[in-house]
Amino acid sequence: MKTVKYIILGVILSSLVISSFSFSPSGKSFSQEGRVSFCETYTQQELTSNLDPDERFFTLVQMENTDPESSRIGTCKEDDLNTLWNYVKSETFRTKLPEDLLIVAGAENSGPETPLYAIRKSASKNLFPSQKDIEEVGIKQDSQANYALLISFSRSGAEKWATITKKNRGRDIAILLDGRVIAAPRVTEEIKGGKCSISGSYTEAEIKQLKAKLEN
Repeated sequence: MKTVKYIILGVILSSLVISSFSFSPSGKSFSQEGRVSFCETYTQQELTSNLDPDERFFTLVQMENTDPESSRIGTCKEDDLNTLWNYVKSETFRTKLPEDLLIVAGAENSGPETPLYAIRKSASKNLFPSQKDIEEVGIKQDSQANYALLISFSRSGAEKWATITKKNRGRDIAILLDGRVIAAPRVTEEIKGGKCSISGSYTEAEIKQLKAKLEN
């Protein structure tokens, strides 16, 4: 059964293309204790349904070819990032959204544009796995030379992972490193056994760098 759950999550994550990384946290990104964070998310549709059609947000964020049920809400040009961060912190914008909704940057490289995600700031961090709950990190390579990062949680971490995946069936769970989203898999069912797999278009050097950062 553990193997099946591994495959299910791996298939979901394999659709994510993370070709490059920027591990340095943005000054405007989500900040949380510990380098690794697991967070619930909001969907693009949940975010945009609270905004007026002529909202300035829509001139700063490009939403073409994005899934309204995804936590990946779109991209922003690098030249517009400072303007966007200042705008989303404004009272005018914040009063239109749930208090615990945060917009954070993704780690993947999209050329001149930065991917954006809508996450839910947890009121109780003890409900979700954290850096201290990671027991082991390994690397796996399949027959097509694709790399995946395999995370094993401690017993308490496994219980938290099962709880958060059960609660969020049909929704994304964001995995953040240094305040940036490195993956946001869609959960199809409760995942027991304390295993998590992160896969994508990693090079050997990138997957080793990610492994080292998760272990430190």
